[in-house]
Order: sequence, then C-alpha cells, then structure tokens
Amino acid sequence: MTAPVDTGRGERYDAAYFDKWYRHPVHRVKSAAELARQVAFVLHTAEWVLGRRVRTVLDVGCGEGHWYPALRALRPRIVYAGVDPSAYAVQRFGARRHLQQGGIETLAALPLADTYDLVVCCGMLNYLSIEQLQHGVAQVARKTGGVAYLELFTADDQFEGDTHWPPPQPAAWYRGVMHDAGLIAVGMQCYVGAAGQERVSSLERL
Repeated sequence: MTAPVDTGRGERYDAAYFDKWYRHPVHRVKSAAELARQVAFVLHTAEWVLGRRVRTVLDVGCGEGHWYPALRALRPRIVYAGVDPSAYAVQRFGARRHLQQGGIETLAALPLADTYDLVVCCGMLNYLSIEQLQHGVAQVARKTGGVAYLELFTADDQFEGDTHWPPPQPAAWYRGVMHDAGLIAVGMQCYVGAAGQERVSSLERL
C-alpha cells in the first residue's frame, strides 16, 4: 500500500521547475560534471566506511532521479530506489529510474527495504519545516545501514538557486537534529548510524 503523498508540495515540482533548476544554462544548480563529482565522492566515502562496494541506495527527494545514471556509470549492478513527491517526475522517470511517489515523512509506509548501504538526501532538506525535518531525519536514520549523505545549508552559509525555503537554522541546531536521530557526523555532510559507529575511528567522528 502506498503512503499518502503531500500533493500540495508535489504539484510545485512540475516539468517547468526541473527545466529551470536542472537544465537551464543560467539557472541550473549544477552541471553534469559537478553532479558526477558529487556522486563519486559520496559513493566512495560510503564504500570506505563499509569496507566494500555499495550495493543499495535510497535517494530521498530524488527529483527526476539524476543520481541513478551517475551511480550506474560507476556501479552498474547497484540497486537504486528513488522517492519524490513530484507526480511529474515519477510519471516521466519512474519506470526507467526506479522512482516512486512519496516523501521523507512517509518512508516507513512505502514499499522499501529495511535498510540501505547509502541513503541520499540532496538538495531537498532545506525545503522542510522544523517538524518535517525532525521527523524525516529520524526515518532516514532508520533506513541507514551504512552512510547517509544529508545536504543542508545553514543560516551561516551562502547559497544560490531555488531558495524558497523556511529560514535556515544555525549549524548547531542541525547537528542537534542529527544527534537526536542517532546519526554520527563523519564529515562533508556524511553520517553513520549508531550501528555503524565501529566502522569509524574516534577522530573521524565530528
């Protein structure tokens, strides 16, 4: 049974939204080369922590699933699951990129695996309210069998692109949210769950 979707938020992320922020030569937030570098960094960080190749990835707030082809270019056998509230993205790319409609708050109700080697939340956490973020990060933590990559911009950062977000909080506040969810920071917006503490040394934890 599929969990209910917040269609109000999902309707915002239509074809025009993705055309502007993903493909427009002026407005796009990153190039294909920048995405490839980011994916490679996150993938290899997770593999360093796991001590083996990443086999499974959950991409929350995946949009059109751009991480899927980038991951498959590096790991052709990787099993990828994408979740996004956008009806447009799921209708257009769902079948070929393994996307399903849903949100970070509904992960527990979606037909997903219990845990994943790598969980990605890239370019979406800043859109959430305080309550949504706290609840969603807790669900992400429960799905993290290896490493979680949780991209967030704080009140102290400079950022560009689509910034129609709630006002960002200080970095210390976000660290508290991660700590409360049982996530341990290991640098560069990467985290391990409590069960993965033994995989990182004391000085690798922040």
